[in-house]
Parts: sequence; structure tokens; C-alpha cells
Amino acid sequence: MPTAFSWLSTPFFVQMPMPGSTITPKAPSPQQGLKYIPALDGLRAVAILLVLVHHGLQPLPFAGFLGVDIFFALSGFLITTILLAEIKRYDRIRLGLFYWRRAARLYPALLIAIVAILPFGLLIRGSKHLFEVALAATYLTPVAGQFFGKSGLTWLQTWSLGIEEIFYLIWPFTLLLLFSRRVPGKWMVSLALAVILDGAQVMLASTGQDMSYFLRAGGLFLGCSFALWLGEHKDFRFAPSWGYAGVLTIALGVVTAGFWPALSSLAYIAAATGTVATIASIVAGAGNGSALKSVLSVPPVVYVGKISYELYIWHYPTAILFMLAAGTDQLINVGWYAIPGSAVLAVITHHALVRPAARWKKRYS
Repeated sequence: MPTAFSWLSTPFFVQMPMPGSTITPKAPSPQQGLKYIPALDGLRAVAILLVLVHHGLQPLPFAGFLGVDIFFALSGFLITTILLAEIKRYDRIRLGLFYWRRAARLYPALLIAIVAILPFGLLIRGSKHLFEVALAATYLTPVAGQFFGKSGLTWLQTWSLGIEEIFYLIWPFTLLLLFSRRVPGKWMVSLALAVILDGAQVMLASTGQDMSYFLRAGGLFLGCSFALWLGEHKDFRFAPSWGYAGVLTIALGVVTAGFWPALSSLAYIAAATGTVATIASIVAGAGNGSALKSVLSVPPVVYVGKISYELYIWHYPTAILFMLAAGTDQLINVGWYAIPGSAVLAVITHHALVRPAARWKKRYS
């Protein structure tokens, strides 16, 4: 029976008109050629821990929301790396397969959390919760928040998922255009996009206006830019100091935004830039690796990174509903038990889905 995702299982290809290129049918996924680097999951762990502490301590001035900018920069780098591998191998991007893999990895966990939380949300929030669920399930939270001022409460954290989904829709086509037109210095195009978005965010903040969800995407394109640059400079190696400087820059951003919220727009840039520097030292570091890479590769840290998506999905609505049920208006009053409780749900969800998701991806590859 056809489903909402049936079209994603079809061999939907976009061929780039490159002289001398050939089509290789039923070729294996290029993701198989990408080496897994545990330290990148360790970096994800840093990002999600910042977010969890930020929400768990609200309203204390801890700017752990910069964990989102770490996620964005890392996602931009990894997605671009995957797409570049496919272009290099086949001179095309199999868009149907790309979108199927994204859906198989991301949507089941979101759907499970939405369904599980729905009865409690209706009991505590009433019809308002249904509206927020509809936004979260369709990745429209940032659209509703940005243009209509109605991003909701329970599923507010899904604004960043919505931004990523828009990125997934736009970036593969942009990349194909850059390669088909043989645009020189492709990384500079992505960097220019990052600079434009970040510059607009800073200008917006200087006028005293609220954060723009869409302008936060500058970190995504900064990660894309580095992936494109690295693709053109494969033999370049970064000293371990790049990683230490990156971590220091992220920490400086967290401290700055925490004590001086008016400078948050600059902190977004600092977090994304520091993340790219850290990625550089991890994936293209000189020698046998740094102490930082070793720390980020410790199994418990890597595990937290592997379940970071499920943690992100579960923690906020769980904490919000506990807060409302307790009759308080501060997350810090319930965060100490709501966040750990949501972590248990995240672990269960991850392990319930990891094998089925792998089978779904393999089936349609």
C-alpha cells in the first residue's frame, strides 16, 4: 500500500551534465566509503549536553542554547561530505535515496515521542497542544514562530529541526548547480551565505529585535563551506591547536551570551566557528591525533552523541509538561528529575529504532 514516503523509495536521480561521466546502476551507497570518526559523535555529545543543561537550569543565565549552533555546523559539514562523496563517485546525487535516508533516521523517533506525549499534552495543555504537535510533525515550528509569532511551547525545540529540513531541501540542489556550472571556489559561495546570514543576525540584534530562526542557519553553511574547502585541499593537515582554539571559542561564546545576552548574535558565530575549527582538528589533524580527539572518542561520550537526537526530541516537551503539571513557571524546579527521566525515554527510543532504521535504509539503497 502506498504511504506518504513511497515516492522516496523510487530511483529518483539527478544527473549532472559532466563530460565523460557514466552511469553506474545500483551502485553501493557512497556513505559506505566514509570513515566513521567517533570523536564527531563526541562533539555531538558536547552539543546536546549544553542544550540539556541550558533548559534544565532555566531561567539561570547559562547559554547552552549554543549547542544548537554546534549541531548546525556539524550537520552542514557531514551532509556536504556525504553529498560530495556521491557526486565524486557517480557524478550525480540520488535525491530520492538521500531524502529517504534522512526520513528513516529522523522521523520515526519524532513520531514516537509525539504519540507518547500526546495524552499528557492534551490533559495539561488542551487544544493548544494539538496545534503545537501539528507544527512539530510537519517541521513548521520555525515558520509559525518567525512569521506568525506562534511557535508554541511544548515542542518549541523543533524549530531547529525545521531549519534543518529546509536545509535538506535546498542544499543538494544548490550543490548540484555549483558543480554543473563548474563554479570555481565553491566553498566561498557557501561561506558567503554564512556571512550574509550571520551579518543579518548581528544587524537584527543591534536594533533590539528578537532572534531570527532562519538567520541561525549561518552555522549550517559554515560547516558546508569547510567540507567543500576540505574537498579541494585533501592533503592539508591541522595542528591540534585548532581543536583547542575551537573549544575555547565555543566556551567563550557560552560565557559571553550567558552574561551579556545582547551579544548572543556574536556568540552564535563563535560557537559555529569554534565547531568548524574543532572538526578540522578531528578529521584532518596532523600526526596521530590530539588529546581532545581522544577525550571526545571515549565510549561513554560517544554513546551520548549517538543518542543526541533522541535526547533532543524528548527532553524539552517532557520538562515543559512536568513544569506545567507542578504549577511552576521555571524549568529549574523540575529539570533535575525531568531531564534524566527524558534521557531514559531517549535511550529506549534509540535502541528500539536503530536496527529497524538500518534495515529501512538498506532495503531502499
